[in-house]
Amino acid sequence: MDTDDYKRGLQRWHDKTATNLAELSAWAEAEGLPWLWNEFAGIIGQDRAKPLQAHHAVRQGLRTTPADFEKMPYEKTFYHAHVSMLDAEARKYIKAAATFQRMPSPYTDTRLETLHEGLHTILDHGIILFEQASHCLLELPGTYGGWRRTQEHPFEIYRGAEQAVYGRFSGMTFRDRAPFIGVAVLRTAIENRLRSAFGVYSYIDTRNGGLVPIALSELFDAIRPHLSNIEFAVDFHDVARIYRWSNPYLHAGSRDFIWVAGYALEYLHPLFAGGASSVDGGIRMPRQTWREIRQGFEEPTRPNLFADLWRTIGLFVRRRRAGSAQMLNLADEQGAACTFLD
Repeated sequence: MDTDDYKRGLQRWHDKTATNLAELSAWAEAEGLPWLWNEFAGIIGQDRAKPLQAHHAVRQGLRTTPADFEKMPYEKTFYHAHVSMLDAEARKYIKAAATFQRMPSPYTDTRLETLHEGLHTILDHGIILFEQASHCLLELPGTYGGWRRTQEHPFEIYRGAEQAVYGRFSGMTFRDRAPFIGVAVLRTAIENRLRSAFGVYSYIDTRNGGLVPIALSELFDAIRPHLSNIEFAVDFHDVARIYRWSNPYLHAGSRDFIWVAGYALEYLHPLFAGGASSVDGGIRMPRQTWREIRQGFEEPTRPNLFADLWRTIGLFVRRRRAGSAQMLNLADEQGAACTFLD
């Protein structure tokens, strides 16, 4: 199979029917995904390639800084990470499509449209990924003829919010897919997960009762010195990376590849689902560690940590400049969304 054969396969099963979903899924598993891997291996000059482990895909594929956006598209590992994510997300749809075929439901039409469109789009965007790889790695633009918009329009974000509120198939909003809105929701979930685990939300201005935000980056900084005492179900640095990866979408509407949000969502699942004993078990620590992290926000000095000292000096100056006393939000140890080890 060559590129034209691959494109013809996608075109053949373009219409959203039950038969096309079944045939598209079978073709994707037997031919489509193997071709993508073989083609990718050829682009990077190898005989074969196989999926990366999830943590490697996250670390090598998610861009978080301007330097990442400039440099990573010229690295082979970047595309290896994205083919790995594409493959994993496509197989989730293939598995769901198989279940759909075996177990019809009253929601057949909506499930069919969701599964078909999701799988078809992921496979179609594989060509877009290879176009970029061919351009950046081989200096051969136009080889695959793939193209995508990398900027979300504000109305698309608004439409995604409508769908989140009313449901895509409610008839109360447009039913076209708004797949990138999940990035904003995932970011909110990460922030709430960490704040609720450590009980750190904001300062209260005792002069006027107003709230003074605590940036999540400050909480990240406070957690790092204690990592040896905290058990995260997902590596803490990967959690922070995924959070930072969401910044370009949240602040500028910048789209990543279509499969990344779902892959990141799945990767973070253990952090939110916890364990058999508690849904909060994705973050575990001694009580003293929890208290020390909160104390770092209550007391503006930690002289043994030079970097944090400068940060707290800046925070102290800001407080004085504001002319108000600030108090950390109250938090009940028993209500913390974490599991204590003692």
